[in-house]
Amino acid sequence: MEAGSLSAPRAPKLLLGLPLGLLAALIGVLLAITVMFGASPGCGGGGNVGALGSKVPQRLVPIYERAAAKYGLGEQGPSILAAINWVETGFGTNLGVSSAAAEGWMQFLPSSWEAFGVDGNGDGKKDPYNPWDAIFAAARLLRASGAPGDWHAAIFSYNHAEWYVAEVLTDAHRFAGSGTVQTAEFAGCAAAASAPNEAVGRMVAEAARLSGLRPTSEYVWGGSHGFSPTPRNGPFDCSSAVSHLLQVGGFHNPTMDTVALARWGEPGPGRWVTIFVKPYGSQAHTFIGFSAGLTPPGERFWGTSGIVAPGHGPGWIGEDKLSAAYLTGFEMRHPPGF
Repeated sequence: MEAGSLSAPRAPKLLLGLPLGLLAALIGVLLAITVMFGASPGCGGGGNVGALGSKVPQRLVPIYERAAAKYGLGEQGPSILAAINWVETGFGTNLGVSSAAAEGWMQFLPSSWEAFGVDGNGDGKKDPYNPWDAIFAAARLLRASGAPGDWHAAIFSYNHAEWYVAEVLTDAHRFAGSGTVQTAEFAGCAAAASAPNEAVGRMVAEAARLSGLRPTSEYVWGGSHGFSPTPRNGPFDCSSAVSHLLQVGGFHNPTMDTVALARWGEPGPGRWVTIFVKPYGSQAHTFIGFSAGLTPPGERFWGTSGIVAPGHGPGWIGEDKLSAAYLTGFEMRHPPGF
């Protein structure tokens, strides 16, 4: 099985013995359900599917639900697992190894995987890069750490930080379709919902997520340049932050410096996404611009900024913060076709 495969656990092939007419009818029902309840990965629209809302990629819902059921995580289990998956790897869109050596769909440390790794899909392997294995292992870890009796302790055991617990619980509330908490990440999902395509939507949502971390993140010159793709939460400098956002968009680019960014993609401003880059000298810098109508004026640009948040990681930059004269000092490029 290829890493990251969504193949379900093996089951007896009962359908093969059905009469052709009945089999065709069953396929028709399944297709209708897919049309009614399917959703694209990442941020999505309203509506509920079981215990999870359609903001969760529907292809992953059965994995969360089966893992939660197997390890007795109760009603909140699927949404908590989905929230951890989102916080750790953006539903599997960024599987880079972290600076702490955590890896795979649910970002397990090697020692934790050794203790809690499982074969979730019955293929005879325990693979942190397989979503079935990784999500089932996360459910096992949460159960061993106090869930469902003490969700705070269980989530804290996954990452020893109060902000992490708060972020997971907020996202779980939202993914269950019952939340109204307006976090920066939630606002990003709202903007992503109106994006022209999935790649742009993922970039906007990720820009919003990292903007929410800016108050506690630090600018690190050279940060994450040894990794392609970058770790999900950096650390970042200007060019690794721009590289990260392009990677989340699915462009399969390496982590680039400003010189490489000035040669990447296509010249000129993009229809939806523009890379502003000044490749050389002491003023070398780069950041992303989103088109008017895609993001509000206060979120027109994104990246690290000595003007808006000196010393901190990437985040939103309002269009009023960068003058036309300032922008003329940058070359403009854009992702191919965007």
